[in-house]
Order: sequence, then C-alpha cells, then structure tokens
Amino acid sequence: MNYKIIIWGTGERARKLVERKYFETCDIQGFVDTYKKEKSFLGYNVFDILDLPDSLKSIDYLVIANQYFIEILALCAELKIDRDRIVITDNVQDSVFQEMFLRLKDISEELYFLLEDRQLRFVKTNESDQKDLGRITGKGKYQTPIYTKDYFRYRTFEFVAKEILQDKVEGAVAELGVFRGTFASLINEIFKEKRMYLFDTFEGFVTEEAEDEVKMGRCDSNFVLAHKDTSVEQLLKNLPYPEKCIVCKGMFPASVTEEAANEKYCFVSLDVDFEESTYQGLKFFYPRLAEGGALFLHDYNTFYLEGVKCAVKRFEKNLGLKLKKVPLADRAGTLVIVK
Repeated sequence: MNYKIIIWGTGERARKLVERKYFETCDIQGFVDTYKKEKSFLGYNVFDILDLPDSLKSIDYLVIANQYFIEILALCAELKIDRDRIVITDNVQDSVFQEMFLRLKDISEELYFLLEDRQLRFVKTNESDQKDLGRITGKGKYQTPIYTKDYFRYRTFEFVAKEILQDKVEGAVAELGVFRGTFASLINEIFKEKRMYLFDTFEGFVTEEAEDEVKMGRCDSNFVLAHKDTSVEQLLKNLPYPEKCIVCKGMFPASVTEEAANEKYCFVSLDVDFEESTYQGLKFFYPRLAEGGALFLHDYNTFYLEGVKCAVKRFEKNLGLKLKKVPLADRAGTLVIVK
C-alpha cells in the first residue's frame, strides 16, 4: 500500500533512510523538525511542529526518524497526536513502544527486518520499585516519558530526599533554573511540607550570557531559542502544592529576596546550563546548604554545556576546598554535592 507519511527528523538518520530508499513505496508528504532550521529538506517541505496536527489530517503515519524519540513522543502527546498513527525507527524492547515499532513493517519491511536484530533495551529499574508502594517516580504523572527517559536522575533524587526527610535535615528546598517545572513538580511532591523557592527568568536565558556561550561553542542558537518557551503560568500548572512555593522571577542573583537569603536549604536543584549562572548559583546556595543536605547540579557530565564543569572548578578554586561530589550516570550527568 502507498502510505502517505510525514517524517520527524532532518538529521543524518532521516537523510540515510530516505537516500537508501527505505521509504520508496511511501508517499512522503514532508518533514518536521523540532526547531525548524530550514524550509526544505531533501526537496521536501519542512513543517513547524505547531502546524503538524493540521498536516496529519491528510496522511497515514508520522514516522519518527530521530534518536530522541522519547522527547518527540512527549511533544506528540502535548499536540494530542494519536499514538496509533506514530511509527518509530527504534526497536525498543518495551511494551510501551513495541506497537509503534511494529507498524514500521507496514511501511518498510526492509527497514523493519534490518532493525529486528538491533534491539534497544532500556536499563532495568531499581529492584525496590516493585515493592516500594510509597515511591513516586514511575507512578501517575511521573510515569510519562519526560520522567521515564531520565529515570536515574529522578529516582536517585527520590532516594536522596528520603534520606533527608528521615534524618530530619532542616531547611527549605529550592530550584534555580526551573524552565516549565518538570523537576520542580517532583521536588514539591516529595517535600510537600517544606517551603520551596523557584528562581528563573521565565523568559529564557539571559541574552548576553547565552550569546557568549554560543560564541564559545558550548551550545547553539536553537538550544537557546528552545528554552524561551516557558512561563510562570506553565510552572504553576505543574506544581502539586503551589501554595508552598515562592516564585522569584528575574535575573539571578538580583531576584533573591531577603526571605530567601535568610533561609537554610536541605535540597537544591541547580540547572542553569551556563558557567556564570552556575557559578552564581553555587556561590549563593552552597554556604546556605544545611549539614546533611544535597545539591543536584544538572549537565555536569554531558557532551556539551562545558561551562557547568568550569563553574564547579572555579568555585572550588575560589572557595579553597574540594566539594564532596558524587557524579551520576543519568542522561545529562548530574553531579550530587553533599554537605
């Protein structure tokens, strides 16, 4: 059957699949790119993701030809795209994704059988998950792809938070670099009895710092642009206990209130991607971190955003001591700093 398809992805995988004619029996209607850099790709129109729901009315399948398929599936859910029309080009050994991979056989048997021997298996969850009735990660809203794709980060946080609560470490909790509130929601859920301070511009990165990071090759302009899609309203919708939260909107550390400056903190999430902002976050929060408290620093061991690690080294040098650091092997290489 000559299926009409739109392909999500304009990278090397999409190029190879088309050029090697794996979809030659299909009628390609165009491509979609998360950040839409170009108007056309391989001679086809490139759709903006916001135009996708209308574009899908006249096609049979949306084929994801991109390694970040979990993130893309999360976007599809936000756009209310029917999962029955989605095809993935990864042979994932997980029941949640198997049907989407099996549909590949309908539109490209050759590619399906090629990938049948290239199984992608997710790492098993922690053994305690099966009997831990009180766990939050992997349940309810926290079982959606945006959480499961970074299981180790969120589940490790839950274990750390449990220790902090059992040890009755005093202090509030905070996050610098909130974006839309994905991690903030989980922190607020677990530390529901504690005040939570949320620091962000809620308008994206500080322009001057972002431009400097792009010039240094630590990220690109599309990365900067993607982080502008945030707001206080999006955050508040995500929070289970918003009444416990204090939103500090603006440039950090100018956004620090007198109340926040006088707090002790038992847990802090620091996720601002760039060197100067990370340094300022460490400079503010580390002296206020309670004994037995923990700070999660995101993007410490990732293949880009090198400024994060530079900020830690700079902070240690200026402080004149080595921090107690535990790196995690999660998606973006979180660093846990304990006191």
